[in-house]
Amino acid sequence: KGHWQSDIVFFFCRMSHAANPNRPKKDQADSEAAQAAKQEKADRERIRRLIITLGDDSKKVVGQIRGLAGALDEDVELHGELIIETVVECAKHLPLKPCIFAAWARRMAEKHANIIASVAAKVMGELRTALRMGLPTVSQLMLRFLVALGNTGTIALPQVATLLQEIVALSKDLRSIKGGDLGIFLALSALLFLSPSAHSQIIETVDGIMAAAQAYLASRDARWKPLLRVLRSDELPDRLEALATAVQLQKDAGWKSETVLHVPGFEPSIDGCSEMPPLAALGVTAEDIRKSKVRMQVPLVSSRLLTSQAGTGSQDQMTLYDRWVLEDYILMTVELFGRDVDECSKQILRLPVWHTHFDAAVVETVFSAMLRLPSPVLLPLFYSRLIEALTEKQKSMVKLVDNAYKTIFERASDLDEDALDTLAEAFAYHLMHTGYSADLSPFTGDNVSVQAQRFLRRALERLQRLSFHQNLLHRLPEAVHVYVPPEPLPASNLPSQTKPEFERMLGLVRIRDPDEMKVLRYCHCLLKLNPKSEHKEEDASMTQAVAVAETDPGKERSGPTEDMPSTVSRVSEDSAQVAEIEDGSGEGEKRNRDGDGIAKDSGAGAAKRQRGMAAGAVSEPAQNVEVKEEVKHDEDKGAETAVVVPASAVKVEGKQQPDIEDAEFGVAPVKSWPLESVLELFLLAVLQHGAKTPTHLSKMLDGHLQVFAELKPTDEEEAASFAAFVVRCVFEFWQLSGQRLEITVDALLQRNLITPRAVVEQALAQRGSAGHDSMSVWNVINRVARKSLESQQSVRVELTIAKKLGKDDVVQRCRRQLDTAVHETAELFTLIFTGLIRNHQDFEDTDLLLRRITLERVLAIGRKFYAFIKPLIDAAESRIPGVAHNPEMASVFQSLTAL
Repeated sequence: KGHWQSDIVFFFCRMSHAANPNRPKKDQADSEAAQAAKQEKADRERIRRLIITLGDDSKKVVGQIRGLAGALDEDVELHGELIIETVVECAKHLPLKPCIFAAWARRMAEKHANIIASVAAKVMGELRTALRMGLPTVSQLMLRFLVALGNTGTIALPQVATLLQEIVALSKDLRSIKGGDLGIFLALSALLFLSPSAHSQIIETVDGIMAAAQAYLASRDARWKPLLRVLRSDELPDRLEALATAVQLQKDAGWKSETVLHVPGFEPSIDGCSEMPPLAALGVTAEDIRKSKVRMQVPLVSSRLLTSQAGTGSQDQMTLYDRWVLEDYILMTVELFGRDVDECSKQILRLPVWHTHFDAAVVETVFSAMLRLPSPVLLPLFYSRLIEALTEKQKSMVKLVDNAYKTIFERASDLDEDALDTLAEAFAYHLMHTGYSADLSPFTGDNVSVQAQRFLRRALERLQRLSFHQNLLHRLPEAVHVYVPPEPLPASNLPSQTKPEFERMLGLVRIRDPDEMKVLRYCHCLLKLNPKSEHKEEDASMTQAVAVAETDPGKERSGPTEDMPSTVSRVSEDSAQVAEIEDGSGEGEKRNRDGDGIAKDSGAGAAKRQRGMAAGAVSEPAQNVEVKEEVKHDEDKGAETAVVVPASAVKVEGKQQPDIEDAEFGVAPVKSWPLESVLELFLLAVLQHGAKTPTHLSKMLDGHLQVFAELKPTDEEEAASFAAFVVRCVFEFWQLSGQRLEITVDALLQRNLITPRAVVEQALAQRGSAGHDSMSVWNVINRVARKSLESQQSVRVELTIAKKLGKDDVVQRCRRQLDTAVHETAELFTLIFTGLIRNHQDFEDTDLLLRRITLERVLAIGRKFYAFIKPLIDAAESRIPGVAHNPEMASVFQSLTAL
């Protein structure tokens, strides 16, 4: 048997080979191709890893450069493009590596000058693109890499000098608000990375650049600096002014620096590498910068929260040029590694700067970047997480972070309003991360400033959103319990919630299988808008039509009269809808209730009863008992002459049929309710059921959109009042929970149930620390403003795309939409500013603190959204009511024009 089976297997193998004799060769070829692809992928990963990790160990840089040049010697032919691309990307995204890669490039140029020439050309291309697109960080790094190539002798120094002069020319005849800061800033920051030897060879060019920078700064009107101060009394220079001072000090020190790494063993050259082609011209002019819509906003230098005690001449004090370069490293690393907090913290701690103030400088720089005005580069939460990541990896920073918070708390009265909000959010996260342990002594005692109290209330409100109310009471010291916000519960004692109708509405409004028509019927019942009474006259005309049809059946068969079709051949729309609902709710119940009544009548007896009921209904129309269709059969002609008769014209013999609505909705009100009362009753029921979670709220709103639509008036003014009333109810319901208030308002705005105007008016109408000055109120206002601007920007993007594609019809449509969006945005911000000005006047004799806060809120909003509402701010006195008659407000708007 075994011999027989082996013969079969051998036979089939021979048959398979005969059918496809090349299959083994094909499998072998596929296997070899897969192996080759796998090997190529491994080689590419190896090359990328070697290049990216170059210089990670700062103590072995020279050996790593030599080793990498040798390791890549054999890979140039096959993977030259990969090497070029990886080197440029590393120089573009690793602030510490340009000088290291420049030294490696000089080593590679000895054998592969064509590869390094391609690297230099690609870097020039990246520099041009970044300048045209308004990317200062990328421009700065690319220019720094080219200067480093000059330091190592890869590029001739005169070419580097020419490039720096072209960069300075980008600021020629340009004011700072037109982009004039960019060229001077880039050129001066590049000078800090010149080696002492390179500086000595092009000293005339360097002096010319410094002279041009001094002339520009002398004519520069930096009136916006007071608007960007985190602490109002700190008259700090911006980073451009500090840079000019740093360059002069570095020149005086012989161009030496402890923060700039110059790899030993490489010297600059007037001629450069013999096989390297000259650099191409920059090709970007000052006119290109002026036409660009992106402007470089130079931030202020970091606040000296921790290092201000050391004097300028102290030996422990870091030099100004080293401090500037260190801050530059940190800011660039934060911007480039903003997607990975952990890696960002590692890159910062890996900076090759050995100084006693390194940790303090890092903490100060991160805090200042977080509080940067008008807004930080990244979200405040990122900086909070970065601070915690740094303290986890560098324990010596823990005390420094606590001291930085304490220093700011002591100067809380001097803190900008936007910075206060940001710092409150960061401190709440800090308390959460440290297990509620922090030095809260600045907030206890009798001498706590009002601004410090406001800060702690705001921070604890943020903390409650991250935790629970009971946790705050249990974990925080009792001395600060007075600042803990109330438990975030929905309102339960509003006047409408005490009415018996509210309990009935709660039963009708439900999250699962919502019955919008039943809710509408109850609303109509309260409003005394019962469909039966609305169509009473129509039902009476139908009854008359029945009588005519019976007395003159021939006339009915021959065709309807001119006056009859609208009443006999159809039932009113509302009656038909209600009949459909009642039929679906249970036919059996009606039949049991009616006994042998209407539903079972047929033949001649039914026809006689219907004739009698119809006659009774004509004489007593108020006794209509049910909205339901009935069919009238002629006793002689049968079904052919059947006529539809509304049940509203039918009366049960001897006794009126009970109304189902009386059982479901209770006793009808004697007087009709106002629409606002009914709307409040319904809205509070929806909010009550949706108070569990935001998901519950979304389902409740989506399940009852038709009720909102039916209750909303069609008149424009009445609709505006409707939206304002809805917003007011929401603010009252969530008066103790600002977070749920924000979520609810956002959900209503998404469904177009309320308007931005109504939200802004109600928000600015709030009073007190829990109202006008509350965090949730300003979060709501900012969110409404951002949504308006996002809508405007989306239309702009669509218009730009349509222009590029040549779609004229889309272009015309987008232009109309853009005009509308711009007009609506201007109206919205006019409303915001008008409300703030009115509040500022109202607080004149009642609350001076809120009056000052209101003034700062105007400044904060104008500063944050200035780029989008510049025409409105420039013409504030003529376009915003109240500005011309309020000197303080006029002064604020005048200062905003300097941005």
